Amino acid sequence: MASNEDRVEELEAEVAELEHEIEEGKVAHPIELFFDLVYVFAFTRVVGLIVKNHDLEAVLQGALVMALLWWSWGTWTWTMNLVDLTDRFRRVVILVSMFGIFLMGYAIPTAFSGDGTWFAAGYVFTRVLAGIVGWFGSAHDATEHEAMRRFLPFSSIAPILVIIGAVIGGDALPWIWLVAAAVEVTSALLAGNSEWHVDAGHFAERHGLIMIIALGEAIIAVGVALTAAAGDDAGVSGDLAWRLGVGLAGVCAMWWAYFDKLQGIWETALEQASLAKTGAVARDVYSLGHYPMITGIVFFAVGLEEAFLHPVDPPTTFTRWILIAAVVLYFGAQTIVQWRAWRIWMYERVFGLVLITGFVAVADMKAELVVLVMTAIMLITMGAEYWRFRDEVRDNAALRR
Repeated sequence: MASNEDRVEELEAEVAELEHEIEEGKVAHPIELFFDLVYVFAFTRVVGLIVKNHDLEAVLQGALVMALLWWSWGTWTWTMNLVDLTDRFRRVVILVSMFGIFLMGYAIPTAFSGDGTWFAAGYVFTRVLAGIVGWFGSAHDATEHEAMRRFLPFSSIAPILVIIGAVIGGDALPWIWLVAAAVEVTSALLAGNSEWHVDAGHFAERHGLIMIIALGEAIIAVGVALTAAAGDDAGVSGDLAWRLGVGLAGVCAMWWAYFDKLQGIWETALEQASLAKTGAVARDVYSLGHYPMITGIVFFAVGLEEAFLHPVDPPTTFTRWILIAAVVLYFGAQTIVQWRAWRIWMYERVFGLVLITGFVAVADMKAELVVLVMTAIMLITMGAEYWRFRDEVRDNAALRR
């Protein structure tokens, strides 16, 4: 006959299994949606940094800042996927951590010329709080706690480097921050080899939501540019309505490229991964693979703002190359991630980005028409891709109904 102690252990195991099954149906908590709002401001500041300085150095600075912003968001996303957000104390800590991101966002335009210390302080603040919540929030799960134990020591080096870079300043700052970003990636590569209980639905939903946040910034960029070009007191005209439609169509094409099917099939890849491989799939497909996508969208916002500031003139050299970089990052990353997730090459997207690159580089026409043709190529590309995979797409949709 089993002892009382054995029976208690069995009951505890059953409760733990039941709790895990409940967590598998986890959806984004309202606090997570609220948390993302500070990134709306931060993305806007990145666009402002690039548009104001209007050169390659600003583009590289924007990409580096985006890497640190992305890592702060990603660390919290892993943490909030892991812990129970009904705990009020944890929700308070999440709300407090938003101050660090808000501070980072405000310091972005002058982060490389005087306010680097404030940016670094915000980064360290939010990263430390995420680490604390993740460490204590995983204490109930030995597997998760062990994964956190492996991740946190090496990952803690990066915030220290960010502070060091800000204190030293000058030409050394971007290089030290680049090393910090590389340390963050390395810590993810190491941690991804651990076993993680990742809720696939929640993880995919959270990344989809931050993509929408970035796409929203692209819509804002079109509106801001057209307002600046026409004047705050200008009324609505046929030309303005046309340009609003062209800009919105470009953003819609970017949305379709991700949400029509990729979000769902990448979620399926994460769902079907074994426990030993879940961390690696979540890391590669989402944490690493989505950074170039999100940066591509921010670059697209910059390109749209530049194009619609002077919609009837040919694009400047800077505008051409920022639009090309946006499409290469966005479509290129999606192609690579799809190969990582399912070993499927989406060569239509490769062909599409080659066409867009060639066209945007040499097209001698109005900027608004360049954006329109880019949009048309993206839609034709995705139409051809859908036709090739139409049976698989329909089967996947049927399974999810």
